[in-house]
Amino acid sequence: MVQRKRILYLATGVFDKGGISRYSRYQIQALRDLLGEERVAVLSLLAPDAHSFEEPFAVSFFPCGPVKHLKMAFVREAIRRCLSDKPDVVWCNHLHLLPLALLLRLFRPGLRVAVNVYGMELWMQRQWLHRLTLPRASLVASDCHFSADYARERYAVNSERLHVLWDCVDIRRFAPRPRRQDLLHSFGVPVGQSYRYIMTLGRMDRLSQYKGYDRLIDAMAKLREHPEFVALFVGDGDDRPRMESRVRDEGLSRQVFFLGSVTESLLADTYNLCDVFCLVSDRGHGRGEGIPLTPLEAAACGKPILVGSEDGSQEAVVNGENGFILSPRDPDALPCALERLLLDDSLRKRLGQAARSRIEAEFSYEGYRDKCARCLEQLGVMNTQEVHIG
Repeated sequence: MVQRKRILYLATGVFDKGGISRYSRYQIQALRDLLGEERVAVLSLLAPDAHSFEEPFAVSFFPCGPVKHLKMAFVREAIRRCLSDKPDVVWCNHLHLLPLALLLRLFRPGLRVAVNVYGMELWMQRQWLHRLTLPRASLVASDCHFSADYARERYAVNSERLHVLWDCVDIRRFAPRPRRQDLLHSFGVPVGQSYRYIMTLGRMDRLSQYKGYDRLIDAMAKLREHPEFVALFVGDGDDRPRMESRVRDEGLSRQVFFLGSVTESLLADTYNLCDVFCLVSDRGHGRGEGIPLTPLEAAACGKPILVGSEDGSQEAVVNGENGFILSPRDPDALPCALERLLLDDSLRKRLGQAARSRIEAEFSYEGYRDKCARCLEQLGVMNTQEVHIG
């Protein structure tokens, strides 16, 4: 039987539609499946709002009231829970919460601390603090090998404490489906047998320019001789008006369309509108990805994926088998790859089928849950030999 231990899960947020919240929801569900829902208390720093997931998600606490008081209320609740629930592990969904988790050891000596790392937060700010805190974590769970290697080399994290937990995908929800012509019509996108659709999806704010949205606009400008190529930008943010202005100035308004944010109920159908998915990111100070979830969800829908070569994104692709890994520094790489894929139906079909197969084999929720079980075993919370691990 699973040992009846307790986890206190500290989250920056689980309600917004960002990648970290999506990842955390899968992780929390895995921990609850393994230990029982009553054994995993979740504290979220951010409360739900009008832009949150439509589906409810159970948490034990989120602070309310004036913004300036939210962090203090969150800290007080974490201390209270540590004293009352006597958790065996505190698991942080973000590196910024690690100092608080280590502080909780003062109230509960012997407390084991786990922390997730993703990408950009490792190499942008507070590096001096990461050097002090990361080596003191009992376990560091990285969403990709790229970030795990960075944590090992930059912050001297012990290899035995590092686990790579790739993002997972709900392969029943995200699956190949017929393209919904009515959905394209509703977005004002041209429809016809000759059209080929490229999609990118994500947060479109100024801090996310590294995701390569401008690279895709540049590529479309080079591909204007193919009016049947149409790019779909899905998402919203404070940088969207600038990009829309760029598209108008480039004379691409008939080939580039901004669909805005979509509801979760339409997300899988939205991925299935495209023929190719593109997220060619670059890396630098304050720039770069771990392994983003959106290319994985697109791949689960049977779409070839194009990603960048400078960060964890490349782990989503076996180059030439389910997509292509491209240099974000080469201005011709993306338009050439798009032209090759969109003009070759058989290549696109073969890569799309391989994309789906790889997601089923390596990125399923069940596989992710099994990896979480092994993390719990290292933390002394459970014994995987006593439960079925597929």
